[in-house]
Amino acid sequence: MVKKSFSILTRLLIASSFITLVHADVTDSSVTNNTQQSQSTFVIQQIRIDGLQRIEMGTVYSYLPVKVGDTLTPTLTDEIIHRLFVTGFFQDVRISRQANTLIIDLEERPVISKLAITGAEEFDKDELLKSLKSNGLSDGVIFDKSILDNAVMSLKSEYYNRGMYSVNIDPVVTPLERNRVNIAINISEGGVAKIKGITFVGNEKFSTNELRSNIYLTTGNIMSWWYKDNQYSSDKLAGDLETIRNFYLNQGYIDFRFDSVQVQLTPDKKSIYITGNIHEGDQYRYKDIKLAGDYRDVPESALASLVTVKSGSIIDQQALNKNVEELKKNLGNYGYAFANVNPIPDVDAEKHVVSYTLYVDPGKKIYVRNINISGNQKTRDVVIRRELRQQEAALYNAEEIKRSKDRLDILGYFKSVDVATTPVPGTNDQVDMDVKVTEGNTGSINFGVGYAQGQGIILNGGISQSNLFGSGKTVALNASTSELNQSVSLSFTDPYYLTNGTSLGYDIYDNVYTPNNIGISPYSTQTLGARVRTSVPVSDFDRINMSLGFENNQVQIQSNTAPSRFFQFTNQYGDSVNAIPLTASWARNTTDSALWPTRGANYSQSVTVTAPGVGAQYYKIDSVDAWYFPISDSFTWKMNGEAAFVNAYGDNQLVPFYQNFLEGGPGSIRGFYIGSLGPKDTDGSSLGGTRWLFLSNNLLFPLPGVKDQKSVRMSGFLDMGSLWGGSPFDLTPAQMFRASYGVGLLWISPMGPIQVSYAFPLFAQPNDTIQPFQFTLGTMF
Repeated sequence: MVKKSFSILTRLLIASSFITLVHADVTDSSVTNNTQQSQSTFVIQQIRIDGLQRIEMGTVYSYLPVKVGDTLTPTLTDEIIHRLFVTGFFQDVRISRQANTLIIDLEERPVISKLAITGAEEFDKDELLKSLKSNGLSDGVIFDKSILDNAVMSLKSEYYNRGMYSVNIDPVVTPLERNRVNIAINISEGGVAKIKGITFVGNEKFSTNELRSNIYLTTGNIMSWWYKDNQYSSDKLAGDLETIRNFYLNQGYIDFRFDSVQVQLTPDKKSIYITGNIHEGDQYRYKDIKLAGDYRDVPESALASLVTVKSGSIIDQQALNKNVEELKKNLGNYGYAFANVNPIPDVDAEKHVVSYTLYVDPGKKIYVRNINISGNQKTRDVVIRRELRQQEAALYNAEEIKRSKDRLDILGYFKSVDVATTPVPGTNDQVDMDVKVTEGNTGSINFGVGYAQGQGIILNGGISQSNLFGSGKTVALNASTSELNQSVSLSFTDPYYLTNGTSLGYDIYDNVYTPNNIGISPYSTQTLGARVRTSVPVSDFDRINMSLGFENNQVQIQSNTAPSRFFQFTNQYGDSVNAIPLTASWARNTTDSALWPTRGANYSQSVTVTAPGVGAQYYKIDSVDAWYFPISDSFTWKMNGEAAFVNAYGDNQLVPFYQNFLEGGPGSIRGFYIGSLGPKDTDGSSLGGTRWLFLSNNLLFPLPGVKDQKSVRMSGFLDMGSLWGGSPFDLTPAQMFRASYGVGLLWISPMGPIQVSYAFPLFAQPNDTIQPFQFTLGTMF
């Protein structure tokens, strides 16, 4: 059973104080009756205290309102009893007189020697002990039975809130020598009451089944063993009632209410029946929506464009609330951090229409005085500040503050980033912006073993630091090997080589590509190269990238029956081919997360040209794009595609056959063997293509039952594409078109990324190699 924690501190504290006071009052009355003989007035010549075991005599004297020489009166007697009781040290106080000696006879409360809880499975035992300790029940403290009784009642209440009505809690107090006790709280939890019926009375506009479909609690289904949605919980019921209320309000039923809700428990405490009595009321529409108030320097047109609800449409409370939030956000962009937009309804009950006036009160313009950064034990302040778009001593701007947080999130240095504004004491037009970060591990030494169909066992390892000495610079050394690829690379990047965000980086790499090992094509290449690269920011979302490198390609043809165009290339250029590639690209990233985007887009357009006079002369144009559209809080539609081609330029120049595009497998059209699509030679060897079009549609959603949506999610996909050109067979894009559909899963596991897919190919041809199930462990596709 999943451990759960909760806090009962407040309820324990309130109830404990109340019970203690009641106990003190009752005891005071008893003691007063027992000491009527001592109420006569006399001058105290001596004070004697009896019954103390652990408490120091001086401690008792410090609480007494009298001293030797004072005259004892009935009022002072009551005061002595009261002061000693409220200390909580004593469970009985008796006052008597012997001649002119005041005798105070005390019975100390015992000390808890050991407190233990047994049988708690629904709640975390350590959290329970911590909560009890904060309210006076723990080892070594004075025992107060009233606190124990209240703790038992509160604990039962928490179990009841979770539908565990058959719980039995038995506190056992065992006296020990030297005025000590052991306390054992024995819990028999029993089972959770299951929901057997959910009924609504008074619903005419929507069926009971439709209302049930909007709530979490159910009477049970095939997945209830996992979700536990048929187990009663008062908190879940409260949430479901609010969900139904919002459902009606979003359908125009502004007078909707629950007249009553009955929760009936069967005598055996195993079943629950829920009945909701509903008043639906009439459906209302918007008559008109207008803005009013003082807009200050905010253009009215800018505000009016944010009001999307239309006259004559059914009232949708959620849409109206979103409009209000957008108006406040827009006002925040003009410095009105505490702007208020109050929707004032004018209801016409006869015509069932409502006129809304959105009254705008901008308030005062707010300035950001200081930006305070905390939590960065390793990362330098300057690394954080250079990402902030909101500046100190500047007008408050809600969009710039949001963008500042997004930029810090995208860095990948921090587990969490919290940005908040707090008013400056003594002023009404200034706030401080507090940036609190929780640093993550940016350095890693990793070794991994994986497996990918089509590539075999993958061994990889590397050492990297993406926040070198807290400077934001990145250095990495990586190596990997499989049947298809072997590579080693060393790279360094300074993301702020210039203060405007221009980066500078260097790469050295050695890549071996062996498609002959896995039956794709009978050749292999080894590429040894180096390059320098830079990236210039154009805006918060756009960058222009440039790189210049040098490569030496060693080409080996592994078969005498290899395609003739392979031999044609090596006969013209040799088996050692140099190249000086120059690449220019434009990149735009508006996504909301580097790892799990849910909205925005990512564009990359690049052109690569090799220098004339050195090896083969060719140019390559590649466009890789992805779009993310949020459908709901859990579902995201992702559409990504690629369009690319490669051509030779100059007289009698050839495109290196190893620069052709390959298609099929993870990363392109799933369900087909890796690199098996596109033009083929007469012996079945893949030739690759010089033209490629690819489009993939993915519905992304969390794995059912998994709460950690930041490490695993599923997808339903439809892949399609065509690869053609560069072969002597004059194949058309239509002839080479392939597609597939299926389901996939990606898990960022402790062992590394794991991606699994099962695809059903479409438009497959007899010479295509089908591979429906594909997975990779230990490397990203």
